Amino acid sequence: MKMDINRVVQIRGGSVTFFGIGAIDKFPEILDIYKGRGLSRAAIITGRNSYRISGAWEKIEDVLSQKKIEYIHYDGIRANPSVDQIDEAVKRVSDFKPQFVIGIGGGSVLDASKIVAALLRNTGKEARDIYVKDFVPQEALPVVAINLTHGTGSEIDRYAVATVPELKDKSGAAAECLYPEYAIDDPTLMLTLPEKQLIYTSLDAVNHLVEAATTTLSSPYTVMLAREGIDIIAKWLSVALKDPSDLEARYWLLYASVLGGIAIDCAVVHITHPLEHTLSAVKPELEHGLGLSILLPSVLKAIYDVQKDVLDLILDPVTRGKRGALEVARQVEQWIFSFGVKEKLQDVGFSNDDIQDLVKYTMEAQAGGGSLSLAPLEVTEELVRQIYEESLNPLSV
Repeated sequence: MKMDINRVVQIRGGSVTFFGIGAIDKFPEILDIYKGRGLSRAAIITGRNSYRISGAWEKIEDVLSQKKIEYIHYDGIRANPSVDQIDEAVKRVSDFKPQFVIGIGGGSVLDASKIVAALLRNTGKEARDIYVKDFVPQEALPVVAINLTHGTGSEIDRYAVATVPELKDKSGAAAECLYPEYAIDDPTLMLTLPEKQLIYTSLDAVNHLVEAATTTLSSPYTVMLAREGIDIIAKWLSVALKDPSDLEARYWLLYASVLGGIAIDCAVVHITHPLEHTLSAVKPELEHGLGLSILLPSVLKAIYDVQKDVLDLILDPVTRGKRGALEVARQVEQWIFSFGVKEKLQDVGFSNDDIQDLVKYTMEAQAGGGSLSLAPLEVTEELVRQIYEESLNPLSV
């Protein structure tokens, strides 16, 4: 399908998303809207480097000055952010009394930005109140999410993930007020993504699409999104890897990521995400997309027989007619390997001796009826153990 990738379009849902090449140039319009509402003080939340390397900061710094927006900048968010990092961000910016929040980064930064916005509106609360004590915020400061990866979906959904270190628990918060008010998805801001991040974030989007199409909340809509999104990624990821400057490839990968974000916003996730959250809670240095890629083949093997028709449909661009639980799982694993992502759990620091603890942490985190309860089959302790054990080594061996 031919599309004018230079035309910026709006995608409306819980957030108003400006999507396409040059979408960052809509930032002044957003600030004009805020100025018209009397909002002129911003807290800017970023990681250490990507907001500059991507070119996003160069685009917005002068605009902030031109529009006379005062701001305070916190750049302490890291991958797989903890509740303590989020609380520190709130502490650093609260005395400035910001009226809205600008998050510039990938999923970790955008998730943190949304919780910072909620805590700034709910003074006296801390991140642990949300992630441990089940406080559900009803209000948050407006958020502008400037997305720098094609995999998160956080810029358009109502979720925010953080780690509680003492519980070895990385879990998601969900609230209507966590939708960013505005999101910017501009492929030009992703040209500097390192190759591994290009792959991991795209495979994160694949997992969003697969899980949302197969939860107990799935619908024809999420299945349609998954079919289209996976087809796009199967076509364009290899193109982007061959030529990282190919803006058409970046455009379509970003579009597939948006589809994944919409899909999980409608139908949530089930097995792969909570099991990966345990992995990266234990090892915060583990890239989220890598952890998901390690687990996905075994999860597909587990759910195939109860979701055969859906999986055969949405995965056909990858499986090319392969059928059967083990065959489909192996084919997807080989497809992941084809991008150079050949790591399994034993390659990222886990061994058979760790399995029991991983199972324990996962089941404890999900005891209150988490996303495992949305899986298309009963997820027992034995099944969780099986998936972790199978993921230590390739299924294809």
